[in-house]
Amino acid sequence: MIDALAAAANAVAFVTPALIEVGKGGAEKLGETAAGKLLAWLRGKTTGQAREALIDLEREPTSSDNQADLRKQLAKLLAQEPALLAEMSALLPATSTVGDRLEQHVEGAGAKGVQISKGSGNTVTIA
Repeated sequence: MIDALAAAANAVAFVTPALIEVGKGGAEKLGETAAGKLLAWLRGKTTGQAREALIDLEREPTSSDNQADLRKQLAKLLAQEPALLAEMSALLPATSTVGDRLEQHVEGAGAKGVQISKGSGNTVTIA
């Protein structure tokens, strides 16, 4: 089974484009889609800070801060409640439809990081 952080990241990556479409007037199609079903599940099952983060993402889905907050809060909730993790995992696509996904967590004074997804001959210098 997928871990809580990966499931949360997949869920946020899956519903965010749908939320952006809703903002453009595409709400009538959302309920029938897999993303719409996942969003309905999230609305019904999230509580506390995860629910607040979902509301923030629904208000401003293009905000990377809102996306990151929902990933974090949802991962915490799923780690605390494995039954929810199993339910949500069943709603996620079997394979990721969101393309390449890179994650990096860098923190602390002077922390630096870099990621390269594709290409050849890439050169990175961190000073």
